[in-house]
Amino acid sequence: MRPKRHSALTLFLAMFYSLCWLSLWVISFYLNQQGQQAVLLLPQGLRMALMILLSRRYWPAMLMVESALLCWLLATGFTGNGEILLLSPWLSLAIAWLVQRHWHRVTLYWQRLLVLLAAVTLNSVLQTLVPGLWLSAPAYQTFLATFTGGVLLAPFIYLIYEYLKQQHLQSLLAQAIPDPPLRTSLLIWCSLFFAIAVGIQMMLSPVLERLLLLLMFLPNVAMAYAFGWQGGVLAALVGSLIIAVTRQWGGAFNDLTELELFISTQALLGIGLGIAVSRQQQLADHLQRYRQRLELELHNRRLLLKRQVHTEEAIRKTIARELHDEIGQNITAIQIQAMLLDRGRQTESVQLAARQIGQLSQRIHQTTRQLLRQLRPPVLDEMSLENALRHLADEFAFAEQQIDFRLDFRLSPCPTDDTLIYTLYRLVQELLNNINKHADAQCIRVSLSQEQQMIILMVSDDGIGLPDDLSSGFGLRGIGERVQALGGEWTLSRRPGTRITVKLPTHLEQITADPGLFPR
Repeated sequence: MRPKRHSALTLFLAMFYSLCWLSLWVISFYLNQQGQQAVLLLPQGLRMALMILLSRRYWPAMLMVESALLCWLLATGFTGNGEILLLSPWLSLAIAWLVQRHWHRVTLYWQRLLVLLAAVTLNSVLQTLVPGLWLSAPAYQTFLATFTGGVLLAPFIYLIYEYLKQQHLQSLLAQAIPDPPLRTSLLIWCSLFFAIAVGIQMMLSPVLERLLLLLMFLPNVAMAYAFGWQGGVLAALVGSLIIAVTRQWGGAFNDLTELELFISTQALLGIGLGIAVSRQQQLADHLQRYRQRLELELHNRRLLLKRQVHTEEAIRKTIARELHDEIGQNITAIQIQAMLLDRGRQTESVQLAARQIGQLSQRIHQTTRQLLRQLRPPVLDEMSLENALRHLADEFAFAEQQIDFRLDFRLSPCPTDDTLIYTLYRLVQELLNNINKHADAQCIRVSLSQEQQMIILMVSDDGIGLPDDLSSGFGLRGIGERVQALGGEWTLSRRPGTRITVKLPTHLEQITADPGLFPR
């Protein structure tokens, strides 16, 4: 079955290639009226592109067909004494073999387009050096004809090839291609530009025809900018058709060298701009993907920290409950037993030991109560955030220390998200603890306000300020890490005194964790 399929494909390719090659030779002969140069113009680009894009098992059929066509042209006298042209397909074969070895290493459209243009250039050089030296036309004209045909047709054939391949993949996968090589809007705009240019050409006088040729570069720029390398390739082909119409209608470009130079120039302009735009789009897509990945990482980090905060509070609550229920009850029982021993008719030494046990248990009880307040302040469950902060300030006894403390609470409504409440409370607790231990301040100000979607916490004092080296102590590193992980920011101002400003987003409640992100 497979040999029959291969034979059928080979036969179809031979027929298709012979018809296309002969049609392109006729068009080339019509443009330059030279049989030898017509072989090197448009047919050269067709051969170069198909040899690179198709499998090597189809090369013998292409070589046999083209050799037969060249022999027929030689027999009819269209190419004169151009037997050397029979070497032309074999030179292209060597370049195609070299390019195919590296073709799979480049995957992007615009990269492969550059490889095609490099192959066209190398093929033009070889065609100029080998058969060009034995032809009647000058060497530069041979190079220009070969390069013009290649740069015009090879990218276009590659565009059609990619379109057909993606259509085949689309039918196999039953899904749409996100960025097809050929789009309806691209074809519509190319047709529109072609119709406008031809219409203007028919209305302009011969004196103004050169102005039209200059304006032909504008569609190339517009199509390349709008559609990337695909627009540049199609615009180059459409521009060449317009030039051919201009030559036929108004007699412009009587000089063959001028015609080929203009065709190759406008083709390179459109393709070059298209490659630049495609490269820019690729970089923009990469930046977009990196930005989305970074946003996802930041989002996951915030989710992790939120879970960490809730887990931390849950552990604190559990430990506090255990301390209150177990250790607290045992200490109370010890105190009762020590009191009974002290009041009983015991020896003096026993009563002294009982009193010491009672005093020690009282100290343990006070230490436990202090640990309970640090682990899980009951005010977080019993009071609002404002009252909890005022209760926290009372525990520091600033009034007894002759310290002027003021709390300016301007949050309305008060935040309801537990993560935000816990974070604000812990931040104020840590900062007031630092001030109380290290600042030697006489005036402390704490303010909470909201600006748009940010809650602003500002804590300032008139103390001795912070040292320049904050590598140890003060707990500021932990504060900064928690604030930044929650999507906020903080600033520190030194001397006179210290002022710390923390900004946290108010939409923490909108962050919902993926059930599969944090397995239990």
